[in-house]
Amino acid sequence: MPFIDVKLSCSLTKVQETALKAELGRAISLIPGKSESSLMIQFSDCCRLWFGGENEGPFAFVNVMVLGSADRKFYSDFTDQVIAVFKKELQIKRIYVKFEEVPNWFWD
Repeated sequence: MPFIDVKLSCSLTKVQETALKAELGRAISLIPGKSESSLMIQFSDCCRLWFGGENEGPFAFVNVMVLGSADRKFYSDFTDQVIAVFKKELQIKRIYVKFEEVPNWFWD
């Protein structure tokens, strides 16, 4: 079960949220064994994010948690797609994408 936690310094409309959700759902399949069918996403907008001592964003922090592990190449492919989507949809200036490999995860 992948979980993507998105923190944004800007506000997010429902239309933008739906577009990002769809794109993240497509992108997660770039990581072997992961799919939108088990993906959970959280969006938090209007966060007070700072980058390089500045808060004139918009900025994004995307934390991707996956059960198990994957080759760095797949994470890189995912990141490239996510960065392009966030720049297109929200004109994000700076984005961090972090991956956490979780050895144990339980869900229902």
